[in-house]
Parts: sequence; structure tokens; C-alpha cells
Amino acid sequence: MNELSFPEDEIKLAKSMMDQLRTTVEFLYFLMEHRGKLSFTMILLSADDLQLENLLQKWKRKTDILLEIDKKNNVYVLLCQSTDKKGGEQFGEILISNIRMHGGTEVYCVETELLTTSYTIQEVIFTMVEKYIQIKEEHEFDKVFFIKPIDIVYTTNCNIIS
Repeated sequence: MNELSFPEDEIKLAKSMMDQLRTTVEFLYFLMEHRGKLSFTMILLSADDLQLENLLQKWKRKTDILLEIDKKNNVYVLLCQSTDKKGGEQFGEILISNIRMHGGTEVYCVETELLTTSYTIQEVIFTMVEKYIQIKEEHEFDKVFFIKPIDIVYTTNCNIIS
């Protein structure tokens, strides 16, 4: 496989995340732009040997939004409103510890804090998927990996004539 080719499962994971998260994150972005200071932390999480869905539903707060990304591979996202980087990291560590106590193995966790709508939804999701794939390939489990989406600079063509 050349360096411009990607495994099918990686592309399907990114597509599934876009399908499952786009509308919810768009709504949170709307609230951020129209209702003042609002931020949230996105947690991408998976584990082996333990079904996460019911446990995550019990452990999350009422304001956290749980989304199933890939049931077969046990991949979920939690959108934690009013949660900063420190709170997200602490919650991620608690989740990993609880999952391990309940028999889960190889817990993979990637997080990002969104303080602004300057990042596109695609950039946030693709950056998280890229880090998730990297830590899985390197077997870096049972740790919280906190990432920052990369800024995208958009330019407009001022020579457009209508």
C-alpha cells in the first residue's frame, strides 16, 4: 500500500463519525455562536472485552451526549458540555479506570476541547480519527490523548464577477 492509500476500516470510521456527529456538533456550534460562552469536550473512546454502551450511559452526566460510532468495534463518542480540558482529562481517566475495573482491556481514548467554532467539524473529526488510528497502531492504550484541531485558513477569490 502506498502512502496515499488508507485502509477501508479507517475511512469507514471517519465516515461513521461524520454521519453520527455532524448535526449534533453543528447545533452545539450554533449555541456557541448565539448564546455566548459555551465550550465542550469531545471524547472518542473504545475498549476490548467489554460492551461500553450501557456503562457509558450510566456514567455520563445528563448534559453529556453519548453517540454510538461503531457498535461492532465498540467505538463511542461523548460530547461533554461545559467541560474544559482539565475536566475532560479527569473524566477520561475515570472512564478508563472504571472500564478496566469492569473487565475492559485496551481502552483507547482521544479528546479535544472546543472553545470556538473556528475549526470545521470535518477538521475536528478527522484530527481525532487520525490520532485514534495512530494510538491503536502503536498500542498506546489506557491513556488519555488530548489533541488540538489544526486551524484551517480559508481564502476567498476576490476576482469573482457576478
